[in-house]
Amino acid sequence: MPPQPAERPLAAIAAQFCCFTAVSANDVVLKMLVAEVPSSWQLMATRSGIGLIYLMPFVIWHLARGTARISTRRFGGHLGRACLSAISVFCYFEALRDLDLPVATAILFVTPFFVVALSGLFLREAVPPNRWIAVVVGFVGALIIIRPGPAGVSIAALLALVSAATWAATMVAMRNLTKTEGNLAVVFYFNLLVTLIAGTLAFPSLQPMAWKTLAIIAWVSVVQLISQYFMMVAFRFASASVTAPVQYVQLIWSVIAGWLVFSVLPGPHVFVGAAVIVASGLYLILSERR
Repeated sequence: MPPQPAERPLAAIAAQFCCFTAVSANDVVLKMLVAEVPSSWQLMATRSGIGLIYLMPFVIWHLARGTARISTRRFGGHLGRACLSAISVFCYFEALRDLDLPVATAILFVTPFFVVALSGLFLREAVPPNRWIAVVVGFVGALIIIRPGPAGVSIAALLALVSAATWAATMVAMRNLTKTEGNLAVVFYFNLLVTLIAGTLAFPSLQPMAWKTLAIIAWVSVVQLISQYFMMVAFRFASASVTAPVQYVQLIWSVIAGWLVFSVLPGPHVFVGAAVIVASGLYLILSERR
């Protein structure tokens, strides 16, 4: 079992900032990819499969040295996290087909609300009132952006909501795994199992993809691995409920990308909601510093 590092909330927040900046860069590319690849399962399997190829030299090196970096006694935990992640990614890919990037990102901001609840319930982490305040205020900001009306929300928005809930469960599961598992084991089993799960579901409707599309997915896989690494670093240094609100940085990047890449400029309510979300994130950082 690897030694447990001391709690370092500011370092965890910085690592999570890097993680979600990388995730935002990926979302821009994925928004374009879902228009070219009709099967979300195939896109997911290809991305994770290429990521697995990147990891194999490290796995082989550790196996040759006889180290136990990829050994595990918690295969069930890895499998459960992979299943939750597969559901979350599938729902998000499907939501991206119909939603503008800033709107899809904004809906995902309910994730910290789920993370706080699940962290206290399953990980039995203490959640001080200041973290609840930061997350609830951020959630209000997200609702300002979503603006649910009398007619409810679209199927795409509901898929994004399911993605947020299952992604929160994935984050909590990762936090639990990092207490006993090494970084390489967590990333290796994640990519291996997601590739198998998504590949099995994609197999009946597989379609050939152009080399250009495969090259873009290969780049996405690199960025995905980088984001996974930063997320693991963040979860080793602080509880999931501390790092979760940092996800709000995605809104800033998605608005910029939506304007520059997709020529979509959000309405004033998006900027009002963004101000509320950023304020909650700054409050969290300042409270942790004190």
